[in-house]
Amino acid sequence: MRLSTRNPEADALAKRLAKLGDTTVTAAVIAALKEAIAARVRRETPTETARRILAEHGLSFPKNRRPVPPRAYHDLDHDLTEDR
Repeated sequence: MRLSTRNPEADALAKRLAKLGDTTVTAAVIAALKEAIAARVRRETPTETARRILAEHGLSFPKNRRPVPPRAYHDLDHDLTEDR
């Protein structure tokens, strides 16, 4: 799979980051993306992310929401690996 950008600013930033790190543009972009993902995960939990996205659409979790029972995960896993 290929990642490319037609955005001149993104291209310039990627090249600048690569030069600062004395590395390739690909390695610089991978490192920057990993750092951005790690920072976002530290900033909000997956549940907080879900709440934020729901709120952006005027939605929310039901107040009496319960966790999915472990059996549901087993059933999903079984369905994915079952021979057809």
